[in-house]
Amino acid sequence: MNIATTDAQGLFTKKLIAVYNETIAPTKFLGSFFPDAEPSDSLELAINASRTTEKVALDVLRGTDGNRNTFSKSTEKIFISPYFREYWDITSLDFYDRLWRASSISETALGELINSAVKKTQMLQDKIERAYELQRAQVLQTGILIMNQGNGAIDFKRKAASIVDATAAGYFANAIDPFPVFEAAGTFLRTVGKVVTPTFNVILGSQALSDLLNNAKFLSRQNTFNMSLDAVAAPQRNSEGASFHGEISAGPYRFRLWSYPQFYDNSAGVPTPYIDPKKMIVLPEKPQFEMGWAAVPQLLEPGQAPVTGKYIVSQFTDEKKRTREYHIESAGMPILEGVDQVYTAKVVA
Repeated sequence: MNIATTDAQGLFTKKLIAVYNETIAPTKFLGSFFPDAEPSDSLELAINASRTTEKVALDVLRGTDGNRNTFSKSTEKIFISPYFREYWDITSLDFYDRLWRASSISETALGELINSAVKKTQMLQDKIERAYELQRAQVLQTGILIMNQGNGAIDFKRKAASIVDATAAGYFANAIDPFPVFEAAGTFLRTVGKVVTPTFNVILGSQALSDLLNNAKFLSRQNTFNMSLDAVAAPQRNSEGASFHGEISAGPYRFRLWSYPQFYDNSAGVPTPYIDPKKMIVLPEKPQFEMGWAAVPQLLEPGQAPVTGKYIVSQFTDEKKRTREYHIESAGMPILEGVDQVYTAKVVA
């Protein structure tokens, strides 16, 4: 069955966006620690931050006023997130001439054109997704989100005690006991981050993992067959691009060991790991992080509500360039609400 191109042109755009919205973006491992917040209709993203304590109540004499408590005000942090806009020109597609020049087009050809357009749009979304994964890696390793434009960087002001260098006394490659390094991470997250669960996730860089698995003290404890402190096995691939290597214990805490052997191409086209090979990142099971989504720039008429969402797809016709373009826009960023709930250690010289 053929469709008149005058009808197919409008149908194409509607179907393109509909099919695109049904596709599933690649799942990212670091993104699993940053659940999505509700997309905002504002340029700015705001959170209320306050640090809690674990003080113990003191008994008082009967008939007295009791202990007066004061509470510090929470601090509202406002961020202007990075903005991404990628687009492609529909004239690059094979069936373009048939859709816009011929009098009719077959359903099959129209379907192929839509599917090809969706793939290209999805590829552009994947580019933005990789940028978000890189942002998450940045804040988990340094506490600073680096932007190419705008303010240049967003600093979440992580405590110095949460970003440490284990030094030669703690580097995994040396003939030292690596378990105190893990215990120190658990103690920080418990006492400063106020994490109540004793089990943590550890993301190890490639060299950090290799050095740990070859550490003499680590191997010695694996040979203590009558004890069940650790359960380290061959890596098991998971659906989010990471590899699970088992669990170890250090002091009163349990640690799940992960590696994340995933890469992105930097500006020079060189494959670059998301995780610094020399570092390890320690996180609670459910850290207080989120992905915030601001509104993308829009021209609104009076009374018109802005379009919100993680990704916005639109069509643009440039009369000057004689092009028809499909744009995908996004303005998200990872937010460390629980800024003390991440611990990063350099464990390789």
